[in-house]
Amino acid sequence: VLSFGVRRMHPAISPFIDRNAYIGGCDGVSSILGGEAIGKPAVGTMPHALIIVMGEEEAWESFDEVVSKDIPRIALIDTYGDEKLESIKAAQIIRDLKAVRLDTPGSRRGNFASIVKEVRWELDLRGFKDVEIFVSGGLDENSIPPLKEAGASGFGVGTSIANAPTIDFAMDIVEVEGKPAAKKGKFGGRKRVLRCEGCLNYLVIPYGEDTPATCPLCGGELKEVMEPVLRKGKRVGEKKSASEIRDYVLKQLAILKNNLQENI
Repeated sequence: VLSFGVRRMHPAISPFIDRNAYIGGCDGVSSILGGEAIGKPAVGTMPHALIIVMGEEEAWESFDEVVSKDIPRIALIDTYGDEKLESIKAAQIIRDLKAVRLDTPGSRRGNFASIVKEVRWELDLRGFKDVEIFVSGGLDENSIPPLKEAGASGFGVGTSIANAPTIDFAMDIVEVEGKPAAKKGKFGGRKRVLRCEGCLNYLVIPYGEDTPATCPLCGGELKEVMEPVLRKGKRVGEKKSASEIRDYVLKQLAILKNNLQENI
């Protein structure tokens, strides 16, 4: 899964979007600054603009001829023609074709998974079983599983990541000079936030209160969540790379997935 959404966002925040998309589980990002932020090269495919300016076959051939050989050859095949026919043509023209990319507009795609399945069948039938199918265009966590089942192996996700739904929260004063002070609807006083390492359940308790022996849900170990990042204007604690943070996030997601499966 690649993060493709920064082109529609303000350039000033694009690197942060890509970095967070990578930390959240994306395998690659599309902006150069985003790649620098995670310490990995940016990735992507040829744009529709190249096809429109040069025509499909000339664009494929020129891309293959000019672009560095370490860049995977992914042919965009649905700008003008039929996805099935153009996929076959691209596989015949580009010797080391990695994948074909389908970015069919919603107004033309009908059942996108059926198109993917048809393309997969026709490529396999002609001996192009190693050519993968990369899809993009309005994808989200709900549309990807049926496309994967149909035969797609790569996904470019833009809007649903770059414009992800907001989380409603507010920052409030809860203590003044050591005394609890909060407006109605809020819990006053300093707090400690504990998290169970086993089930990721959170527990909020007043600051200074003893830590419960175990998690009330699963009996697992509880650990402090809030750790100091800055003290007197200087960074404290260990600075971790984007890849290290990503590994930590993915481990947590695996725990959540396991918990959901057990509760189904």
